[in-house]
Amino acid sequence: MTMRGLLLAGGAGTRLWPLSTEEKPKQFLRLGRETSLLQEAYRRVRPAAGRVVVATAARYAEATRRELPDLAAADLFLEPSRRNTGAAILCAALVLAESGDEPVAAVPADQTVSDEAAFRRCLELAAEAAQAGSAIVILGVPPERPETEYGYVEVEAGGATRRVRRFVEKPARAAAEEYWRSGAFLWNAGIFVFRPSILLDAAAGAAPELLEACRRYHERPSPEAFGRIPAISFDHAVMEKAENVMCVPCEAGWSDVGSYRALREIRGADASGNLIVSDRPVVAPGLRDTIVAVSGEGLLVLPFAREGEIRELVAAVREPRR
Repeated sequence: MTMRGLLLAGGAGTRLWPLSTEEKPKQFLRLGRETSLLQEAYRRVRPAAGRVVVATAARYAEATRRELPDLAAADLFLEPSRRNTGAAILCAALVLAESGDEPVAAVPADQTVSDEAAFRRCLELAAEAAQAGSAIVILGVPPERPETEYGYVEVEAGGATRRVRRFVEKPARAAAEEYWRSGAFLWNAGIFVFRPSILLDAAAGAAPELLEACRRYHERPSPEAFGRIPAISFDHAVMEKAENVMCVPCEAGWSDVGSYRALREIRGADASGNLIVSDRPVVAPGLRDTIVAVSGEGLLVLPFAREGEIRELVAAVREPRR
């Protein structure tokens, strides 16, 4: 069946500082591979989609064109400023609705999967469900551990496509352990498959002010109009309030590469549990279970036990000195 892809490539990836920066966010990093996360996402989605468009900040236009030289100019949706995924997905849906109501798969451009064929099968199954009914379909990942940094969805028991009961955002440790044991919860991968008409109807009921601001920008695009769109995630604005949401469980070796712990799972560690990411030799005797990340932006040496402090530490580093 016909499906279109929407790659969301506007994130900043603060939790991977100093590798990921405002000038070169996570989706442009190679992380020890030959291709960037953005190139991997495009390669992953392209065989299943008749058309792939990329939504990113205007400041990353040239970087995106360098990474994806075959991308048509009309398929690069540039956002004048960062307004979160609510604006990105709804503005893109308004554009894509003009060329038909075939399903769209909105996929973050800064994730990885180890089994691309299995991932595409899940996308295709979600697209079939979206085409056949009036649901927005998400991909959920069976949790591998109690994880407090991911969102969860509770789903009904069933087959390949299951009804979503509720969304839970980054639970406390005790709740994450309960979800992990229960079998009724999946990690929310942030991947949405929908027909534009169904998505826009859901947004009209769940987030009318957000949708109206996106419509005004769509009708008369300008940096000022885009800046007036509320900065809110698509999950919070629409999905948590939508009435008809289905989920396809996806076992494809997924990772959002949203933390150094996740990066260690992909790249591996040294004999002492350290993750060392540097273009230059690093000698660090005595370190155990520690992040050592070196780039032109700076140096990070941080025990994994304190990884949750990265955003606060980065904010302090970036604060202008008096």
